[in-house]
Amino acid sequence: MKKSDQASEKAEQEAKPLHPLAEVAILGDKVLINQREYRIVVNEREALDRDVLREKYDPYLDQYDYLVGDVSSDHLRLRGFYNDYIKTSIDRKKSTIVDYLYEYCNPGAPYFILESATPSKRPKPSRRRRPRPKKKPAFTEKRVKETKFSKKSYAARRKKKPNRRGSFVIRKKQS
Repeated sequence: MKKSDQASEKAEQEAKPLHPLAEVAILGDKVLINQREYRIVVNEREALDRDVLREKYDPYLDQYDYLVGDVSSDHLRLRGFYNDYIKTSIDRKKSTIVDYLYEYCNPGAPYFILESATPSKRPKPSRRRRPRPKKKPAFTEKRVKETKFSKKSYAARRKKKPNRRGSFVIRKKQS
């Protein structure tokens, strides 16, 4: 094969999208993407372009409640975010959209934010049952016996070990 043939094959492969083109319709402040309705929250500098969104939209993004698209060097980058009550990593929550725009987007670059008309359902708080305590017999008072120490136990001596300089002796105080 010639180099020109290989180059043309690579160009054809790069031109082929990895996913089918999305059906996009913009109706005023609403956007329909693959029969899913979104509301335009922000459209900074008219960043929302139907043709570019049609090519870049991946069905994987259907799971998110918010879509953020920013245009940099004539390329659209899409990122999804969940509502704050969904249990997920903090950088995927709605409250971090502003941080994402400051950190990952070029300053002054056009961007848009779309909110899903059918957001994910709020999880219901689970009602936990308290575990029942194990049944134990009723408390009974027990007598404590006094221990009697012999006189020898007051003075304890340690045996000398080799490699030690001296010994430690505890003696009863004489009065």
